[in-house]
Parts: sequence; structure tokens; C-alpha cells
Amino acid sequence: MSTKRDDILNAALRLFSRRGFYGTTMPELAREAGVGAGTIYRYFDSKETLVNTLYQSWKAKITEDVYADLPADLPWRARFTLLWTRLFDFAHTHPEAFSFVDLHYHSDYLDEQSRMVEQMSAATLFTMVLEGQADQVLVDLPPAVLIAMVYSAFLGVVRAEQAGYVVVDETLATATEERAWAMIRR
Repeated sequence: MSTKRDDILNAALRLFSRRGFYGTTMPELAREAGVGAGTIYRYFDSKETLVNTLYQSWKAKITEDVYADLPADLPWRARFTLLWTRLFDFAHTHPEAFSFVDLHYHSDYLDEQSRMVEQMSAATLFTMVLEGQADQVLVDLPPAVLIAMVYSAFLGVVRAEQAGYVVVDETLATATEERAWAMIRR
């Protein structure tokens, strides 16, 4: 059973992912959520609090669904494939949330807690890259560069799919994963 708070968060996700933070007004948000404007303020003291709550929740969900529990005993190649597959699964299962997090990443209205959630998520990937480099499996570039290379490629494919330019089936997902792996392996 949905609560008013959930209705507000779901409406905010829809509007923020389509129109952005600045392009969404509180009256529009109230209409989309099916609540009075004052009701929103019972749960969130500002639009900034609302966007940060939403960001932290979805960023934590991405971290849990995608990065957590990657088996350390898997060979690096298999671990990368699993990570890529999980990213696509998340983007397909939660397209609005994925777009929302992508759109609001590094926004000026994200608070310290949101930035901390982002840093904790990134730390998981940094650690993985450093371990891969120590095992001499990944190229010797700064971890942030390797992560940016792979994630940018992934985002490009997802955005092309969302825009209707391609359909990412299993064959294309595998091919893009293979090319992404080729960018960072030794």
C-alpha cells in the first residue's frame, strides 16, 4: 500500500527525471502526486530536501543492486561482465531512477549526505580498480579515468537506447561489454 510520502517521492522521480530539479515546481509536483502542496511540506521541508532524499535512496539502491556482493573469487573478466550486466539490468528495471541519478549527479543542490553516498559508491569501484591493477589485469591509469571511460561508454549506450536509436538486446549488450573491457584490460 502506497503512502502519501511514497506518492510524493514517485511523482518527484518522474518529474525530476524528465524536467530536472529547476524545471519542476512544487505545485506541479503536488498535482503529479495527487496531494495538496502543503502536504509535501509535512514530509519534506524543501524541494532540496526532497531531491536529496530521492537521490540518496536511489544511489544506495544502485550501489546495493549493482556493486554489492560482487564475488571476489570470480576472475576479473567474469567480474566485469557481471558488473556490466547488473548495470544494464538496473537501467532497464528502473529507467526513471537511472535517468534521475545521471541527471542530478554533481548538482549544486546535493547536500553533504548525498555527496557522501556518492563517494561511498565510488569507493567500491575505486577499490575494485586498484585491486585489478595490483593483479596486473587492468591498465595503469588513474582509477577515476578507467571508471569514467567505462561508465561514459555505458551511459552512451543507455542514452542511445532511451532515445530510441538502438535496442539493446543480449547480443548488443555482450558486444558493448566486450569493447568496454577491451578499453581497460592490460
